[in-house]
Amino acid sequence: MAITPVRIGIVGCGAVTSVCHLPAARALREAAVVALADTNLERAAFLARRFGIATVTEDYRRLIGAVDGVIVALPHALHAPVATELLRAGIPVLVEKPLATTTEEALQLVAVARETGMPLQAGYMFRYSRAARLVKRILDEGWLGPIQGFSLESGGIYSWPIASGFFWQKAQAGGGVLIDTGSHMLDLLLWWLGDVVDLEYRDDNLGGVEADCWMTLVLRGPAGVVRGEVTMSRLRRLRSAARIVGSAFTLECGLSGRYPVRVWPTAWGGNGVTFASEYEGGATDSFERMFVEQMREFARAIRERTPPAVAGESVLGVIALIERCYRERRPLEQPWLYPVKGPS
Repeated sequence: MAITPVRIGIVGCGAVTSVCHLPAARALREAAVVALADTNLERAAFLARRFGIATVTEDYRRLIGAVDGVIVALPHALHAPVATELLRAGIPVLVEKPLATTTEEALQLVAVARETGMPLQAGYMFRYSRAARLVKRILDEGWLGPIQGFSLESGGIYSWPIASGFFWQKAQAGGGVLIDTGSHMLDLLLWWLGDVVDLEYRDDNLGGVEADCWMTLVLRGPAGVVRGEVTMSRLRRLRSAARIVGSAFTLECGLSGRYPVRVWPTAWGGNGVTFASEYEGGATDSFERMFVEQMREFARAIRERTPPAVAGESVLGVIALIERCYRERRPLEQPWLYPVKGPS
């Protein structure tokens, strides 16, 4: 059957738009990006020429009435106010992560979506990963046995092809690696294991935004109360994997590359006997495919006027967790900052 693609406008023409959203739309029949809005009109026009988009504007309000839905890909502090205005104008919205920089703003945004009846989708594309969904199924069905603990590491030397400097300005970004990469990683942990009971959080912020952070988390969900550790960095190459240890089996999910899922008997420690699980066409995935699936879901929500799979209210927990981390922050130990006494 012929499909008439929904018309998408994108507000914000930074790296996530050029690297992720525009290529995803080009891979779909269900959606077509027809307009770009950015105060940097030169940047917007460059992307419009590259991707064959007819309309470019400096004012996102000009998209109202000209598109069926809008992706908000602006600096973090602008997510909630711009999305709120668009929802009130009757436009379904997909908001890049984080949904908002504070719990109060996120709650208000969700309330506006309910009031207007407009779909509000949160841009947490890891929820569309085959690997993440496999982990969710394994945990929900109790394959691992009682959960004994978890760990998650995500980090590398920062190389995102940014188009502006907002990532380094706390007023615009809301923070550093925690609110950026951490939005995705912590959302997965809450989705898999439950709500926050307790935490300890430390980072290396010396007045700007943090590049390294560490936390312990106690979560409560279907698997009971589980304690684990999370490490994230923009400065160090970490394993980029989540490990969940059960009494019967241990699971590891890769968080980069092809996102493999490995499961092995806990008693054997993961050495020698391993196997890759297959689910929905395979346990491997790609960063690009997640964005394609996210946009396909956005197009469906627009067409059917129904809540998306990753609705705004489903990520309120991660916004609250990040806000609490910053509120209860303690300094990360950095021994190199202190003088070392020489021999007496």
